[in-house]
Amino acid sequence: MEKTRAVLQAFKKLELSKTQLQDQLGGNLHSVAVKRPEIVEGQDMILVLERYKEGKLTLDMLLNWVNIVWFTDLFEYAEDQQDCIASVMSVLEELDEDQRALTLEQVDGLIDAIRQNREYGSL
Repeated sequence: MEKTRAVLQAFKKLELSKTQLQDQLGGNLHSVAVKRPEIVEGQDMILVLERYKEGKLTLDMLLNWVNIVWFTDLFEYAEDQQDCIASVMSVLEELDEDQRALTLEQVDGLIDAIRQNREYGSL
């Protein structure tokens, strides 16, 4: 189980790609069971958004991260930041559904909401 925890932490911190995560955990991430999901905190969200802002993460890579964190049982949000993180994740997930772009100004607004631990409105 410690290997699984280390793999989830590495993915959360963008040290592993989606493909590498699948290879490490056995393919279908929706069927992987963990005793305790890895906790996603505001600082994890900020890291991902800043990497996107710096051009080190494409929109597709960002959306893959969002979809894995949101739609598998491998991760959950820090309890004291749950509403804030959920609001940011919701905005990011809508980008995938609507095939919209994410501007640097919007990224700054998302990061600001996380730093203030407040819910983000819609884009």
